[in-house]
Formats: sequence, structure tokens, C-alpha cells
Amino acid sequence: LLRLERACCVSSVLAAAWREGALTSSQAQTLVAVVLAEGSARWVAAWVERAGRVTLRRLEDDVDHALATGDLDPSSLPALPGPPPAPDAPDPAGVQTGARPMHGRERNRVRIHAPVEVVRLLRASLFTIQRRIERRAGRTSSPGEALEALLDHVLETWSRQEHPIPREHRVFARDGWRCTVPGCSSHASLHAHHVRFRSAGGGDEPANLTTLCAAHHLRGVHAPSPAGRIRIHGRAPEHLRFDTPLGTWGSGDIRRSPGAIAVSERFLVCRS
Repeated sequence: LLRLERACCVSSVLAAAWREGALTSSQAQTLVAVVLAEGSARWVAAWVERAGRVTLRRLEDDVDHALATGDLDPSSLPALPGPPPAPDAPDPAGVQTGARPMHGRERNRVRIHAPVEVVRLLRASLFTIQRRIERRAGRTSSPGEALEALLDHVLETWSRQEHPIPREHRVFARDGWRCTVPGCSSHASLHAHHVRFRSAGGGDEPANLTTLCAAHHLRGVHAPSPAGRIRIHGRAPEHLRFDTPLGTWGSGDIRRSPGAIAVSERFLVCRS
């Protein structure tokens, strides 16, 4: 809408057509690219008139063609199709398929199906990129070249990010988004626990961090009663030792006897 208002400030013809309802929102947005192009002022009225005679898709194609070639006079565009042939008229192509041959630019066209708002944003971005390419290179630029530049920029930007996962979540991702206390499979309310406490000089390196659920972290490791505490030693993730009131286990250990599992489950329920 800001681009449309800016174009209306540039062209009183577009402003009048838009505010009087001669153009739909989509038609007006499509014509913005032409109106803001240098040297287009004398052709705006003809573009507004053409917008009322063609479909929105045809209008978009015409605008793309004019910007790519630099010829902003809509009268230089291919003639508009005449009325459709009568039902009993012979097929001009000689075959009754309803199809038409594809020529030139249509063969290399990329079709993107997306919500209208997304398409408008993409078209506005491509138009801006085209103008920047033209200013730098001193020549006309096509929408295809602008799209290629846009995709190159996206790839370059995201390839710089060595870790797409936020830093504070990398320990969770390494540990499978699960509590690492043997026998616990909780994936809710996860905490990054410092094996060697920070108060004791422990750092934030991955080997000193392991994933714990809130119950094991707050009511196990940091339990107020020494009898209920869980002590964790070693280096994460493979070389940890968990000392619990029910026994000692290593990283990834599973309790072996049904009795131990039952006792452990009662302990976890009581503590949580």
C-alpha cells in the first residue's frame, strides 16, 4: 500500500483511477511498477485503459514485458485477442484441443502459486532488484535475472549460519530433545544442566552440558534434601555417570530388572 500511495503521488492519473474505482487493488498494484519506471508518465493513461480491457494475468505479463524491454508504450505490445470464435467455427490450429502453442518467454516461465499477498510482495521485491541491477550494470534486467539474484542472496545468507539451531537449543538437539537421566523419556520443560556447576567453575562447553527435564533438574539435582539428590559426573554426552538414590547408571543405561523400574517410577512420581 505504501508503494501504491507513492506511485499515486507520482502520477495523478493513477491516483484518480485508483480512488474513483476504475482500477481494482490488484490492477493498481500491478501498474505501480510501470508508473515508478523512469519516463513512463505519458503512458500511464494508456496503461490504465488497457487494465480495463485485459485479465489481471495478461496485465501482469504486459507489465513484465514492458519493463524487460524498456518500451513502456502499451501500444507496442501484442494486439489484444479478438472475440472468441463461434462454437461451429473451424479450429484455427487444426486440432480441437483448446490449447495454444507456447512461444518465446512462455517456455521459460516459472509459475509460483501462493497467496495474493505473498505474490505481491515477491513481485515488488523482484522489481526493486531489477532496478538495482539496472543501475549497477547500466542495462535492462529481466524478472528472471532478478529472481536468480534473489535466490543467490538467500543461499548466501543462510549458508553463513553454521548452526541453524539456536545456541541455547543445541544441547537439546544433540540429546534428542529428551531428558538424559536413564529411564526418563520426558521431552517437556527441558533445562540445560551444567555437569560441573558454574559456581564451581564449570563452563558452557558442550561436554559440560546435558539435557534434564525440569523435575530431575530442580527436584533431583538441586533437591533440598541430600537423600533425594541426583549427582551427575563425567563428560557429555557419552561419558556421564548418574548417581541416584536407586543406584548408579551410565549414559544411555536402561534399568535391567522390573523391580528396579517399578521402584524408580515410584521415586520419579513422588519427586515430580
